[in-house]
Amino acid sequence: MKFLEGENLRRRILQSYSKDPTGWSFVISPSERSGFFDASVSGPHGAWALKIDSLFKPQPIMLGSPTEPSPQRPPDSFPYGYRKLPPELIAQMLDDESNPREKAMEGLLSVLKSKTVIPEEGRSYAHGPFVFTGPQKLELSERQRELDDKLTSEMHRLLRNRYPAYG
Repeated sequence: MKFLEGENLRRRILQSYSKDPTGWSFVISPSERSGFFDASVSGPHGAWALKIDSLFKPQPIMLGSPTEPSPQRPPDSFPYGYRKLPPELIAQMLDDESNPREKAMEGLLSVLKSKTVIPEEGRSYAHGPFVFTGPQKLELSERQRELDDKLTSEMHRLLRNRYPAYG
């Protein structure tokens, strides 16, 4: 079983996304058993199971492994991905005096409704949305449960190595 961490994991998922940026999903939920966060990232040609130590720090520790696809994002939600974000739209949305709340919401929705694209260096993008749910009530396959257990164990090992005082 192959585990990737941090930048290598991000790069691998971005490579997969860049092959086909349509129909992606990124769902995060607190783990019922481990105290970490679980994420499922899936696209038209594969899926990844992720274990994240915290959502409340700028550089969380993340582990992931390819997995079989799980149920996708909620049907009425926007697909995950990168969307072009004109810099002038950001300025307009932040200008409280000349831009009522409805106009700002209209600008945000126009970005969310736009087509997902492959990001290019030096350009502005909105990234997401990430769907945050409560602890997953979905049934995992036997293989997915085994992978979840291995990711949890590996995350504990990684944290003990990085932070000797960790449990």
